Amino acid sequence: MNIFQEPFVLQIFFIGFGLILGSFVTMLIHRLYHDEGGIVNGRSRCPQCRSQLLWYSLIPVFSWLVQGGMCKNCGKKISIIYPLTELSFAICFSILFTMKWESPLFWWLFGVVFFLLVLFWYDVRFMTVDRRISIPAIVLAVVWMFFKTPSSSPFSGGEYIPYLLGGLICGGIYAVQYYCSKGRWVGQGDIDLGIFMGLCLGLKLGVLSLFGAYVIGTVFSMFLLGYLKIVGKNPDDWKKVKVPMGAFLMPSLFIFLLWGDVVWSWYWGMIV
Repeated sequence: MNIFQEPFVLQIFFIGFGLILGSFVTMLIHRLYHDEGGIVNGRSRCPQCRSQLLWYSLIPVFSWLVQGGMCKNCGKKISIIYPLTELSFAICFSILFTMKWESPLFWWLFGVVFFLLVLFWYDVRFMTVDRRISIPAIVLAVVWMFFKTPSSSPFSGGEYIPYLLGGLICGGIYAVQYYCSKGRWVGQGDIDLGIFMGLCLGLKLGVLSLFGAYVIGTVFSMFLLGYLKIVGKNPDDWKKVKVPMGAFLMPSLFIFLLWGDVVWSWYWGMIV
């Protein structure tokens, strides 16, 4: 018996790999946004004092907890965004392994989940979509669109057409909003996210996932209003909170990648 083929061992591996990859992505996002070099061979530094971090300060989640969320050198706070990013990768990869490990599309899904998480955290942190991330994500989705079909030839039978239409229509929905509002309703980067989602999910699930993103946004707003009331703040303060659309689009994409057919069956059953 090969212990490394045991599901439990593989699950632990993907959780650990997710933590490590999430730690790398926190650095990647920071350096891309600030146009810093050293993405491949640069050393990690404190985001506050820029002092070089030693290995024991780089253990995902654990180091942040042990150091009380502060830099060991300058004593300034390090954002909780860092451990949350690491945990999100570990949790999503663990769920993906549980749901899709035996699927022939597992590694394609792995790549899509990686990109959606990077896009999510970049948008959450900096309120923008970096095309150095979104364009490679779209390229991956285009390649997947042609080669995930079950037929011997990916171009036979027009099986890729629903995915191509999904990318065009989902991206088009945000393009119309962006140009009609001159960027007031949605950002230009949301067009890329819509294309990415449509190419990954196809027309049917792609459009439904956009609706799902607005549902997630509505639920978030309700929780925010409840929180403001609990802490005694003016509920109108929620209007001052800026949340990027990617914070809702990418979680919706993750949900529909794994449970899209289930959600569609439930939704269709309600309206028919």
